[in-house]
Amino acid sequence: MWKAILVTLLIFAIIGATLFVLKRNNKFKIPKGVKPKPYKDDEDDY
Repeated sequence: MWKAILVTLLIFAIIGATLFVLKRNNKFKIPKGVKPKPYKDDEDDY
């Protein structure tokens, strides 16, 4: 039980830190194919 909670918090921390860094550094732009959405429609929009 605790492992699942810790893993979830770790994942959220990594995602949050990544978004924070990306927002601060405008040099790095997220490619359209790397959207954090599980929709298949996004894969076709290049």
